[in-house]
Amino acid sequence: MFLADAREDRYRVLRLTSLSFAHPAVLSGRRAELSMPGTALHQAHRRLGSTGHQAFLLSTCLRVEIAWAAGPETTSNLLACLYGDETLTDLGAVRTDEAAFVHLCRVAAGLDSPLIGEPEVLGQFRHAISVWHEASAVSGRLGRALEAAIGIGRTARRLLSDAPRGSLAALAANAAAPFPRVAILGAGTMARAAAEQLDGIEVTIFARRPGHVAGRETHPWEAASDALATHPVVISTVPGKVPLFTEKTLTHAFARRNEPLLLIDLGMPPGFARLEAGDSVSYLGVDELASSVNAQPSVEAEESVARGAAAVWHRLSAPDRVGRVIATMLEQAEAVVSEEVQRFANRLSKADDPERVLRQLAHTVARRVLHRPISFLSSTDRGVEAVEVLAEAFGIDDE
Repeated sequence: MFLADAREDRYRVLRLTSLSFAHPAVLSGRRAELSMPGTALHQAHRRLGSTGHQAFLLSTCLRVEIAWAAGPETTSNLLACLYGDETLTDLGAVRTDEAAFVHLCRVAAGLDSPLIGEPEVLGQFRHAISVWHEASAVSGRLGRALEAAIGIGRTARRLLSDAPRGSLAALAANAAAPFPRVAILGAGTMARAAAEQLDGIEVTIFARRPGHVAGRETHPWEAASDALATHPVVISTVPGKVPLFTEKTLTHAFARRNEPLLLIDLGMPPGFARLEAGDSVSYLGVDELASSVNAQPSVEAEESVARGAAAVWHRLSAPDRVGRVIATMLEQAEAVVSEEVQRFANRLSKADDPERVLRQLAHTVARRVLHRPISFLSSTDRGVEAVEVLAEAFGIDDE
């Protein structure tokens, strides 16, 4: 039946829902339980895909964002699939439709970050989109919305000429800057961003695999415990899904210290979450670093995102009115066909001239389908305005 065409995605109502677990509303310990570092993000997509869900997932130190093209009534089902816990809806912030799209644009622009306009989140957003594309063969309107959010975020960031580099890594580097030596655990983006901002300071980087980070050769991970014993500052950028060190190793390293240690933990989940900092160890986690910022929003950037998001959302959602009208027209036509076929079926089976009966059926269906448009044209003042549109739609040429 041709009505099936009306059920295609382009004729459905565009819905967008987002769920945000972000600092400072959701503390790092709770975010750690929801975070999806490394392969966990791919595994989450596979779980969603196996049950027919298609959702965009973004997991960073300060936030876990979920967005999908459906209404909020699907939230509990999606959370049950992703985390096995429907009640998480009460923990996060739910946004729908245009508000959800504006939020995604703000996240991409860095306007909801502690350091306004920080570029790191834009790269994380892009990476999350690429992971989503790998996991989903169909992107549809959600994909267009996400790509648009990237564009709006990039435009807004151009208005922030003094935007900081490195986000939390920049804050960590600032905290470490007064010290002569710094050890960095990890070799990823956060480690690189911190190392790049520690010019003029002796930086030692420990990684699980040999390589170079910010122009520095990495040291073996097996020697990282020595840094905990000897360096005045250690910046850890490694997620702590698996304990980085045994309790015995930490106890032994701290016992060897001759001076206090500033331990900055940028991992998500934190790499030293269960650490009991004493007199010899000062601990700074991602929440403490983020809360130390008193950045002022950029009115120009805020307005740019608001304008851009409103314009794009209008374009994304505008076809829905057309789609709904087309779908309704097809449904009405299908209903007429069904009714008349049922009414003519008995007559056709007994007819000496089946063609004549089929012709009557076709005439009846055509007249019923066209009855409302014809009545509209002939009985209302607005029909005069609609004549030219309908003439063009039906290919009617008066000349």
